[in-house]
Amino acid sequence: MRTVGEEERLRREKAEIEARYREVLKSSVAFEKKIRNRWRRKNREKNACIAELEARVRELERRLGEREA
Repeated sequence: MRTVGEEERLRREKAEIEARYREVLKSSVAFEKKIRNRWRRKNREKNACIAELEARVRELERRLGEREA
């Protein structure tokens, strides 16, 4: 049989564990969000670079075509 003091200690310990769990979960979510946002930014930069290079190639091909005509 548990004493009143033991019951209170168990409740406090449970509350501390739940608080720590929420803290870890919140931190984990923030970390994953940071990674996703960084990946999205890097992907946008890569796509912009590819678009610029493709446009430059088209321009060079057009200029070469003008010289040959």
